[in-house]
Amino acid sequence: MFQELKQKLLSGQITFSEALPKALPQLRGKISDEKLLWLASELQGYSNAIEFYQNQNHGLPRYRIVPGALFLMTPDGNLNELKHPYAKRTDFFLSAPVSWLEEFARLQGDISIVEVPELTSFMSGAGGGVVCQTKKVELRRIIANFRNEFIALLDQVEPAN
Repeated sequence: MFQELKQKLLSGQITFSEALPKALPQLRGKISDEKLLWLASELQGYSNAIEFYQNQNHGLPRYRIVPGALFLMTPDGNLNELKHPYAKRTDFFLSAPVSWLEEFARLQGDISIVEVPELTSFMSGAGGGVVCQTKKVELRRIIANFRNEFIALLDQVEPAN
């Protein structure tokens, strides 16, 4: 089952948003709870992502840290500068589900705008949401890192013949 899933992922026949819900129940009891939580976070987004901004030892996957800039996206789609101290940083954690990153990576252009919901409540009193503007190559790097780690995990559970 895992080798078939791996082949479909590698050939592009299936996305992570399709593969993860199939794999998670089958992996229960075969991998650590920590790995299951990681896969669930990749599927649903990282609910504890605020830790990245508040704690040096956040325990979040480093491959999801990207260079970029934070903006407030207003309801009409404009990007406004943020005055919050977090906005002065040069690197940000993308907590969005991997399926969103896959979708954003397929859009036109070299720059991508990804929602950062864990920061919206801190920074957007006037409506709209906080977004991270980063290069699309960063999204592809995150997806490739996750794909490689996920496939390595599948190979551990069910080695290829």
